[in-house]
Amino acid sequence: MMTISCNQNLDKPSPALNEDYKRNLATAQKFFELFLSEDIEAQKPLICPGVTHYPPFYGSEPGKYDAFMSAGKTWMDNFDDITYNAEVWLPGTDSLGVSNGSVRTYGVWTAKNSMNGNVITNKAYHSFEFNGKGQIHELRDYFDASGLMAAAMKASEE
Repeated sequence: MMTISCNQNLDKPSPALNEDYKRNLATAQKFFELFLSEDIEAQKPLICPGVTHYPPFYGSEPGKYDAFMSAGKTWMDNFDDITYNAEVWLPGTDSLGVSNGSVRTYGVWTAKNSMNGNVITNKAYHSFEFNGKGQIHELRDYFDASGLMAAAMKASEE
């Protein structure tokens, strides 16, 4: 006879990982706050000089620090009234499902094209990995950036 139980002995995350997540969550939220206020200079200390950024555009390749900073500035230069409504912030895990201090967020971006006034709204997912100094060393953006840009550039139908 065999007995099966639904009770599982789950290991609790270590306090250090919880503290890493809390610290990294504050950094990710600060990064977004500074993006919304278009303060690229204040973002710089939050980003590792060796950052790898995985942009959301179709066919794009990962970029390093200069490409990442340039991409952020391009968004800021071309859009006004940028907002991010985070629906949820979550702790990330490694490939085995163990909490590793990384941060994930799902939310909705809105912005107005500064050239033509088109307002865009787009759902997004972002993941942040951090180095030992608490800086963002990997950032992945997932959303329909190509479609978003097409909507932003669309001529008004008057």
